[in-house]
Amino acid sequence: MLRESIAVCLPERLHPISRVYLENWLSGDLSTAEFLRWFHMPNSDYIAVANCILTVAAGA
Repeated sequence: MLRESIAVCLPERLHPISRVYLENWLSGDLSTAEFLRWFHMPNSDYIAVANCILTVAAGA
């Protein structure tokens, strides 16, 4: 399942706002472009996390 697959990308403590965007993207309520735009806002280090998530999702 995708949720378990992307766990390798996530930091131990993901910012709650980023978690909301991730959950919305996983449920299909947020486009990938919107996910990429907003997911990293609380922490610019999350840009790499978002790229990892998309890479894992593409291979899932």
